[in-house]
Amino acid sequence: METFREILKKAGAFFTAIILALTSLSFGNNFFIKKDPDVKLTVAMMSDTHVGDVFYRKMVFRPGVRDVSRHVKPDVLLVAGDCTDNGNAANWGAFQEILDKNLQVNDVVLAMGNHDAWASYDGGEHSYDEAMATYLQYSNAIMGTDFTAVYASRDIGGYPFLVLGSEADTTGATLSNAQLDWLETALKEAADTHPGKPIFVVNHQPLNYTHAVGNNEHGEGFESNEISTRLQSILDRYENIFLISGHRHHPLTLDSADDPEGFATIEQVGEHITSINLPCYEYGTFLEGGTSVLGEGIVMYVFSDKVEFKGRNYFLSNWSKTFDVEIELR
Repeated sequence: METFREILKKAGAFFTAIILALTSLSFGNNFFIKKDPDVKLTVAMMSDTHVGDVFYRKMVFRPGVRDVSRHVKPDVLLVAGDCTDNGNAANWGAFQEILDKNLQVNDVVLAMGNHDAWASYDGGEHSYDEAMATYLQYSNAIMGTDFTAVYASRDIGGYPFLVLGSEADTTGATLSNAQLDWLETALKEAADTHPGKPIFVVNHQPLNYTHAVGNNEHGEGFESNEISTRLQSILDRYENIFLISGHRHHPLTLDSADDPEGFATIEQVGEHITSINLPCYEYGTFLEGGTSVLGEGIVMYVFSDKVEFKGRNYFLSNWSKTFDVEIELR
């Protein structure tokens, strides 16, 4: 459980972040969103929402969901893991309640993050198996699915979405060979049935040696370099692969040369993989001096010949003035 001192500290950081974000010049303050008739699919993407029982976590998440519904108006809301802070029924109930009361989209895509799966959190409150069962119960209810594993595939608007998930309570991702075998089959089917279209793959943790992860020394990527390498090899067999992750809690960054760690939000990996690492929505992402700016995410626009990524602060309903990336399809 969080101590009262910790709650006060985070609450203070929360209100400081609001003040900073309100005065920030990096996001354009506009609510109007132009609808391009050539857009085939719009996906509002966020990660690490960390919804829990504490009031300020709900306070941060609720305005972002409302922005998605009222202003972005996408076809899909995608949350790339760490939807909750503790993975228990109370956390998931709070997450679902906010979506039920505020979200208006056709589809939702959720992935399981390490916080959603942690068995050892707060002295071992639940086991991984119980956390996984809770995740499946609530995620299926939210998405309208009947998945029986943390990995599954869906067709949304004529585009394939393949969701992966860690199978242990480790900080870094732990994917079984059985899951990767499934992925090989699912990718081939997606490529055969959706020729020329992008394939979206979601995993909470990014690949090792991408997005300034290194060899996962601190749990930023995959627990096993072998599994990370195999996953990259499988994905790189197909064109137009978009790998969507979170977990790093890093701000939107266009150029790795501008970041002390060499981080970039979007990277080209191998021959065919575009890797997108989403910022942390709930805790915010830290600027110089340790000040946190929360609510960041990316809106993805899918066209017949390209995919566009535009930075957005969902909490403040603001567009980024600088983060605008276009990837052409092959």
